[in-house]
Amino acid sequence: MIPALPSSLLACATCMADKGSLVGQAQGYAILFMLGMLAFMFLCAACFVVSFVRRQRQADQAIPV
Repeated sequence: MIPALPSSLLACATCMADKGSLVGQAQGYAILFMLGMLAFMFLCAACFVVSFVRRQRQADQAIPV
C-alpha cells in the first residue's frame, strides 16, 4: 500500500504559475532560452571537434609516406 503524499510536496504558486499568466509565459520563455543556449554551446563544441578532425586529416595528407 502506497502512503498518501503530504500536501507540502505539491508545487506552490512560485514554482508553478497559471498557464495564462505573464509569469507562466515568462517561465516558459526562460526555459526555451536556456535550452537554446545549451544547444548553442553543444554546437560550438561540435564545431570545435570537427575543425580539429579536418586539420588533422589535412596534416596527414600533407606528410609524404
